[in-house]
Amino acid sequence: MIRRALLVALAVGPALAACSFPPTTMTPEAVEAFLETPLPPGRRDMRTYTEAGIDRLVLLRLDAPEAEADAFAARLLPGGLEAGADPGLGLLSTTFEGWIAVPPEGSLGGERPYDGRRAVKVVVAPAEPGWWRVWVASFTL
Repeated sequence: MIRRALLVALAVGPALAACSFPPTTMTPEAVEAFLETPLPPGRRDMRTYTEAGIDRLVLLRLDAPEAEADAFAARLLPGGLEAGADPGLGLLSTTFEGWIAVPPEGSLGGERPYDGRRAVKVVVAPAEPGWWRVWVASFTL
């Protein structure tokens, strides 16, 4: 029995390893469900990127009116954001158009784990007068 299971694993293993889960985009409703918080209602230019395998990674970039961006960030990180903090978002993607490499001048950032099952990293920065750009990375642990 063990020998048969080993033979099956050896035969199927390479096929499973060859399977990949390509990055995809998400609907606003799916993003809200994953983040467990509503998106800013006045958002624009929302972009998403997600990868799923054993764990799940969700990257989000959007622009929102300053007050909405502040409220959104406060829901994600109730402890607040720090001026110039770099939670390491640049390390999470090189293929997501519009993703952040390093926090821009005047940005605020932070990160926190959620109940030991998910982590969230956030950076917000001025985009244009009255608007902020928000980058969020959330992943399961």
